[in-house]
Amino acid sequence: MPDTRTDTDSLGSRQLPLGALFGVATLRGQENFDISFHKLGDAPELLKAMARIKRAAATANRDIGTLPTDIADAIIASAIEIENGLHADQFIVDLLEGSGGTSINMNVNEVIANRALQILGDRPGNYARIHPNDHVNTGQSTNDVVPAAVKLAVYDKAASLIEALKHLADALEDRATAFDDVLRIGRTCMQAAQPMRLGQAFGGYAAAIRRLQHKLSEVRDEMLVLPLGGTAIGTGLGSNPGYRTAVYKHLGNIVGAAVKPGENMFDAMQNADGFARVSSEIRICAEVIGKISSDLIILSSGPNSGVGELKLPSVQPGSSIMPGKINPVLPMMMMQVAFAVVGNDAAVSLASFQGQLEINHFEPVIASRLFDSIELLAKSTRIFADKCIAGIEPDREQSLKNLMQSSALATVFVPKLGYAEVSRLVQASTAEGRPFIELAIERGLLTRDEVLNVVRESTDYREEIA
Repeated sequence: MPDTRTDTDSLGSRQLPLGALFGVATLRGQENFDISFHKLGDAPELLKAMARIKRAAATANRDIGTLPTDIADAIIASAIEIENGLHADQFIVDLLEGSGGTSINMNVNEVIANRALQILGDRPGNYARIHPNDHVNTGQSTNDVVPAAVKLAVYDKAASLIEALKHLADALEDRATAFDDVLRIGRTCMQAAQPMRLGQAFGGYAAAIRRLQHKLSEVRDEMLVLPLGGTAIGTGLGSNPGYRTAVYKHLGNIVGAAVKPGENMFDAMQNADGFARVSSEIRICAEVIGKISSDLIILSSGPNSGVGELKLPSVQPGSSIMPGKINPVLPMMMMQVAFAVVGNDAAVSLASFQGQLEINHFEPVIASRLFDSIELLAKSTRIFADKCIAGIEPDREQSLKNLMQSSALATVFVPKLGYAEVSRLVQASTAEGRPFIELAIERGLLTRDEVLNVVRESTDYREEIA
């Protein structure tokens, strides 16, 4: 009994494992583009989206009479298996393949065709009854299927990032409430500015993440506008009358979302700006979380030689040579993730404007970089929220000390003491090297309780909106 079979295409014949569900087109793609650790089978959301499109297409072609019922039903059954995660080891084409998505599309077509043949009792590679191109790919082109699948995969994957952002915002809001009574000095240009409460700072962080979560949700919905049905360049040539209406109806039911064709199919086929828009929103999310992380690194610096106003959870020793040293490793992790996401966004941007004439050939790298950004940011954000943000505690004494020693409080006491008196105190403070509040208390101009009350009142200021 032979353990191989012969598959043939326009370039000749090749030997494949007898039980392989992929075919010669997949084999050539695997050999030509074996460059990374990420294969199609390692991108489950993309694979699921491809299977759903093939399933919807087969159903649509059955409805309009383009495919016989038995063939369409076998294709549908095969696609459902792939959608459910079966046969992932058969998707061996590199995600960064260089054929504009053709090798990805053919890998899916061949596996679906061969599995459908098995379902009908035939052997893989015997394409007389079900052919990867003539039947599985009916009414489709790589040029409309792959970008449509990438959009659906991004829509699917982005849900985890949106939920992770919500989780982070919740953690920040919890800390904002816990820190509402902690007085601190606000800083601009790394210099003391005005008094505020630590809870206000964390409330600002939470509000930023909520806003970004909303923005990402909006652009995520744009991923439901698809080029499917445009076939190769937007004319729809290659599909039969009624196909486009039917395929969107079935795909919408399968996905459970309101998918729709682009208003102009030539635009939908040519341009990848929707991917660039999603990528930029993800980048902005990473940058804002990176900025928050940088703040935490500064505010937790010390413990005795820095700002020292925050105490981050101690999750691991910080040095192989300095005993007892603890580093802000989780904020540092988030900053590194932000660096990586910014790089991924640059790649998506470059690929998005490099489309030529009627299509963009570079959806594979767009998919690869978008998937990487979403996974990195979703996973790291949850870790950051759970292992860092949730366990942050203030050093109340140090925070108040930094506030009370700052000459930035001078402005707060002008209404009570007068500009001239406060100026004299600040000058004396500079000359003697002592906090001006200390001098004011020493001279009987203020009591400590009065100082704290005035500072608290200054942080409670709210602009009235008519």
